[in-house]
Amino acid sequence: MKDTVKKIQSFITFEHPIHLDYITQQFSNTQQKFQKVVPEWSISATRQKLIADYWFTYVIRHFAIILGLPALLFYLIPGNFELQNLLGVFMAGFLSFPVLYLFVYRPSFGAAYLPRLETIKEAYERKELEHLEKCRRSQLSNLALCLVFYVFDKACSMNNLQPNDQYAGILIRLYGVDQGSLKKNLELIFSNAAKRKSLTDRKITEIRNRFSEAYNFFEEMNFPEGISILKQLESKLTSI
Repeated sequence: MKDTVKKIQSFITFEHPIHLDYITQQFSNTQQKFQKVVPEWSISATRQKLIADYWFTYVIRHFAIILGLPALLFYLIPGNFELQNLLGVFMAGFLSFPVLYLFVYRPSFGAAYLPRLETIKEAYERKELEHLEKCRRSQLSNLALCLVFYVFDKACSMNNLQPNDQYAGILIRLYGVDQGSLKKNLELIFSNAAKRKSLTDRKITEIRNRFSEAYNFFEEMNFPEGISILKQLESKLTSI
């Protein structure tokens, strides 16, 4: 009973639509709903949708019920349904809406709803960025990705991999990373002795770290042949 009274009170005072938890729930539901239909649906689009909902759903519904419910109860009384009374209802609505707009709807929007909506939007964006960063950190580096493909190429006896734009283009379709970086790493894998001698100690350390990533990958796959091929390549690249 107390919850029902609180809900009614919250609706009458127009507190429910601007409650932080409610806006958060609506933001999440709207974002998920429209992303299923339009995968490119943006967070900014959800913000605009909720602003439209505020004015064209919450405000209109609140005003209609606040004005319409008393009028309906009044007209249910026998003998009250007269044209003069109906005109009075329309006149009351015409005069009361500007008052509610100036003292309830507009202040609630500017001072509560919009700031909370912006806060929720920024928090949602941070979560998405954190998720992308987490995915990026868990993904193998570009050199490690090239090493993995190199090993598979050798293990399958294809021996087709070359450090050129064609194979960099093939790898970008497989991995979805920068083509220039893939080509540069392929050139490193196939580099000659003269180019390897120009590598700095820092670069060699970085290369060994990338090899460690590839080793871990093949160890998780339980692929000893791949590890053997990788060791041969590492010995060639890091020995000066």
